[in-house]
Amino acid sequence: MTAPRQWTKRTLIYYAFQGAFLGVLATAAVFFFTQKPETLIQLRRFRWDVGIGLFVVVGAAWLCNGSRVYILSRSLGYPLTFCQSVSISLSSEFGIAATPGGVGGAVIRLTLLKRAGVPIAHGTSMLTTDIATDILFFTLLFPFAAASLMNNPKIAMFFHENIAEDWRPVVLLASIVIFLIAVIIRWNLVYRLFYWLSHRPQLQRYRLLVRGRWLRWKWITGRRQFQEGIGHLLALRKGAIFLAFLCCSAQWTCRYSILPIALYSLSIPCDPLPLFLLQGVLFMFALLVVLPGGGGGVEVSMALILGRIYPVSMVGVVVLLWRLFTYHLYMLGGGIVFFWTFAHLNSLFPKTEFQAETAEFTLNDE
Repeated sequence: MTAPRQWTKRTLIYYAFQGAFLGVLATAAVFFFTQKPETLIQLRRFRWDVGIGLFVVVGAAWLCNGSRVYILSRSLGYPLTFCQSVSISLSSEFGIAATPGGVGGAVIRLTLLKRAGVPIAHGTSMLTTDIATDILFFTLLFPFAAASLMNNPKIAMFFHENIAEDWRPVVLLASIVIFLIAVIIRWNLVYRLFYWLSHRPQLQRYRLLVRGRWLRWKWITGRRQFQEGIGHLLALRKGAIFLAFLCCSAQWTCRYSILPIALYSLSIPCDPLPLFLLQGVLFMFALLVVLPGGGGGVEVSMALILGRIYPVSMVGVVVLLWRLFTYHLYMLGGGIVFFWTFAHLNSLFPKTEFQAETAEFTLNDE
């Protein structure tokens, strides 16, 4: 499945409401099934000053994201203003939140960059560079998060009780898993399985083969973008690379701090680094699901994981706060900026000599 060639205002609004509805439905279900008498008692301890601070953290993440566009565009010789950069980044965030698999984000970003005078080739370079810096940040974060995760008392107790006493079954199981993965890759068994399942009469309506091809396309595209991004990074000035990486690190630190801060506002102690890793995995999962915002799967997955670590009575409240500030607020704020931007295109992005004759993105009411 690929992104449609032309998006309309009606299409975006439809997908946005679909993602918001599924997210709210999943969050409400989690809150309903985890609510207990002590939930209200714990809510009375909610720190409103910390809760208000969540808006500041989200705003800082938005400014950092806009700064990345500002720095990269100027390093390529295109003097975008900071206002233009923020409008591009926030409009892209709306596209990511409102469309299946986040495919609308890249389309919106490339279109607005082209409107600002950045050719598609250089806009793609900026996009792939952003992806490369994101992956670099997560790569550097992973060993610290993994070490912090292993030092968690509950995780350590699990390994001590189930693995430390007899390591041979674990080694055998790991060997079998590696062998099976090698066989699956060698004989292309995943595609064959999807092909066989998609031709079963009772499963044809799920279009499994199409979904499998879409996942494969996402993987190949992401790998190619990362490789190209590394090349673009090496071609940029060292100062621009360093500043872009600093803004990237600050942006993701702010966004991933939402969950630890939400726990802190409810007087629940936590280790933030494993939560950073958890959120990164779930956000990636949301982009792989062919539904806006993960179709509610992100909320349910987070609730199941948090329920194993923190009091179940507070899981629903935490998921509600976390998803409000990492998805719904992005949808709302990004949507407002997106529609305002396209309503003021001529004044915000005056036409330049670089602008192409045809538009990649249109907002029609049809």
